[in-house]
Amino acid sequence: MNTKPTSIARIFLGLFLVVYALNMFLHFIPAGYGDMPEEARVFIDAVVAYLPFLYLFEIIIGLFLIFNKWTSLILIVLFPLTVAFLIFNMVNWDFREFWPALVVAFLNIYLLIDRKEKYMPLFD
Repeated sequence: MNTKPTSIARIFLGLFLVVYALNMFLHFIPAGYGDMPEEARVFIDAVVAYLPFLYLFEIIIGLFLIFNKWTSLILIVLFPLTVAFLIFNMVNWDFREFWPALVVAFLNIYLLIDRKEKYMPLFD
């Protein structure tokens, strides 16, 4: 559970979330939503007021992962956000911008599988 690859994956996922969320506030890495279908644009327009709170939440989750606090809980909390991130990027059909969602999903699933013993009581 605390093997070197797992620790590296956990810290990388935490750093990735923190940097991605901070970029949405500070714009130090060029990013954008690109061309997207009308439905996706309507969705973004509908939730734009909540995005700063989502990015703050991502920063907090990332810091918990970096410092290895409540990691099992954080991974479960992160999973629905990961799925939403993947779905939004699939709907957007911009596969050049799809890689961050894949990285987050891969790392989240890897870390969840690594901690599966902790989650088994949930399925009794």
